[in-house]
Amino acid sequence: MPPPAFEVADLLRTLVQQGKLPTLCAAQRKVVRALTACRTAALGGHVDACDACGYQTISYNSCRNRHCPKCQGSAAARWLVAQREILLPVPYAHVVFTLP
Repeated sequence: MPPPAFEVADLLRTLVQQGKLPTLCAAQRKVVRALTACRTAALGGHVDACDACGYQTISYNSCRNRHCPKCQGSAAARWLVAQREILLPVPYAHVVFTLP
């Protein structure tokens, strides 16, 4: 599967650089910092090397933030598959109502 053309981190970086990010609380700023630093040199990394040919590549560490689509996207997909397996084979509807 090819990587997406745009990522959340790219959009956030652009908004921060342009100064167009709205006012955020401390928790939201922490999430923005984590998402923009995810899988970049800012969080460090390691070198993966092939013993046979000597090819090396750098892998950067992830932020592991629960809001990060890169870090938690596969976990969310696994959770959805697990939830679909326990559903009954009937149509569902989400209804919200208020009782006095």
